[in-house]
Amino acid sequence: MKRHQLETVIRETMIRVGVTREVRLERNGINMTYHFIHDYITYDPDRIPEAVAEQEYPVSLKTYVAAITMHELGHALDRRALLAGLSLSREVYQMKKTTPSRILERNPEYRAKVILEEEQNLLAEKTAWENAEELNRKYRLVSEKDFEAIKRQSLSTYERRLAGKVKILRAAAGEDVGE
Repeated sequence: MKRHQLETVIRETMIRVGVTREVRLERNGINMTYHFIHDYITYDPDRIPEAVAEQEYPVSLKTYVAAITMHELGHALDRRALLAGLSLSREVYQMKKTTPSRILERNPEYRAKVILEEEQNLLAEKTAWENAEELNRKYRLVSEKDFEAIKRQSLSTYERRLAGKVKILRAAAGEDVGE
């Protein structure tokens, strides 16, 4: 599927579910993203086919793009909550920018904020998938089985990242992280 065909699936999905946003091509190595500050969606035409090939449960490219588009629109529907979490993200960013990481990693306040930020990110992902699931239930663009497989694999990457980051932060602080 060529770039313009991918974009057509994205736009058609938006029209069918009645939630539209500006769509931009962005070769950033991420299949699709929702930029909540400026309220637009990006897609990487090189990464999307790779992500489809990585699916444990095989789905068509069109199915994958429709499901991921609904997921990004799920973020758009939750934009207020995303904007509300921005102050914490800025605070963590500023701390990272102004303090060496070896000092930050031993700071319990910093660790708590990073963990909270990661938990907020995971909640945002879960909420976006819930919103996408509702759109799919209403408009039936993707089979329930295919949708669940895409959702499960997508969410698992966020859950693993959160668990890994928390483990690293605790280990850096000298806490027993166990297995």
